[in-house]
Amino acid sequence: SLFKNYRAAMVHLQDDADAQELPRNLSEGWETHRSKSEVSDDSGDEHLYNTDHESDFGDLDSVNGPLRGYNSRPLSQRVEKMVLDFREKQELFKKRRRDIAQSVSRGIRKEFLQQQERLVMRSKQMAKKLQSGRSRAWRHKWVFALVEADFALTAFWLGASPQTFHLYYTVQMAVVMCGKVFDYRITEQHYFLLDFCFFANACTLAWLWIAPTSGYLFNAVESFCGVLALSIPLFRNSCVPHDFARISNAYVHYPQVLLVLSTLWSCANGDQAAQCVGIAAGMRETWSIRLFQAWSVYMTWAVCYASVIFVFARKRIERKRRDTLYGYFAHTLGMKDKLPGWLRQYSGVVFMMGHQTLFISGVGFIVLPFTIQVIATLLAVMVFLHNGGRFYVDHFWKAHERNTVLYLDAANSMMTKASKEGSHSSLDQERTDDSPPRNDL
Repeated sequence: SLFKNYRAAMVHLQDDADAQELPRNLSEGWETHRSKSEVSDDSGDEHLYNTDHESDFGDLDSVNGPLRGYNSRPLSQRVEKMVLDFREKQELFKKRRRDIAQSVSRGIRKEFLQQQERLVMRSKQMAKKLQSGRSRAWRHKWVFALVEADFALTAFWLGASPQTFHLYYTVQMAVVMCGKVFDYRITEQHYFLLDFCFFANACTLAWLWIAPTSGYLFNAVESFCGVLALSIPLFRNSCVPHDFARISNAYVHYPQVLLVLSTLWSCANGDQAAQCVGIAAGMRETWSIRLFQAWSVYMTWAVCYASVIFVFARKRIERKRRDTLYGYFAHTLGMKDKLPGWLRQYSGVVFMMGHQTLFISGVGFIVLPFTIQVIATLLAVMVFLHNGGRFYVDHFWKAHERNTVLYLDAANSMMTKASKEGSHSSLDQERTDDSPPRNDL
């Protein structure tokens, strides 16, 4: 459309210019024609009137009409050619740009895939090293050494400075919690972090560092000691220092009880720490109020746990088959199948009621005398050590029995093979003796 408008404008301008220049063009054309004719006649060359007429009177012909587009046609052709060239160059530029973008994207994608392959290869190599026997032995040795050092340091700190044991407990729990988070995240068992033992230790740390003068929170923390102490024999916590999974399960139970007892001991012997103010405020309440305060804090955890496990994350847990404490009891131990048929659909309610029964069984720890509390704690620790000893003795006894059976089987097979070879050799000897004499003739 632009070119058509341009062409129409050029035609109108050309018409106006031709109309103004017509007389002058006629005179100049005639003079030019006459001069050329005279020169042609003098020189003897052939005069071609048609050729001279076409070349000299082009302007006149453009006015008459048949040759009106003579001057505008080359310009339009040049414009069209320029437009076509421009479009070709534009298409070529776009094509080059696409090629460059594709080549760059292919290069980036190739480099990304190579990096991803290298990362996967390194991850596989690292996993292979971590799963190797030598790597496991190295980890077990270091975990064993660190746990044994912790046992010695805990005993020394409790005897030397019980009023500052909360400092050591804080560092100990920070290390254990970080280790459990890392372990559960790798094994995809992170819903175990919602268990009551982690909540109890979190409440203990909150009482130590956030609200040490709160008698309400102290009553809850002291009542948690009974539940955690009962969990050691019920869940068979074992003193297996080389295995981080087993020893960390015990670390979220018994250190909290030792902390509460050491704090009670130091406050009874004249310590003026802020925790002693909270202990005094909590003990001023009647035993019924103390029990109710402890139960209310426990119910806070119970409501949150049931909401996450049975409501908000239930479909996600079932879809991804995540392990939980409820799943351990219901499916791994088979408790759900042992329930009556009409009660199996309420297995979650049964689990929460059973856990609350465990809490009520241990909440009486807060009304016991200090001496009885110490004795109960020592009994729980003895069960913890006994379970560890049984683990090692059973492991070595089973390993010894298995190795003995393998040794006897190998010896028996060797003796059987030797006896068979001996019987074959004796039969060959008898056949040789019973053969008829040779007749040389």
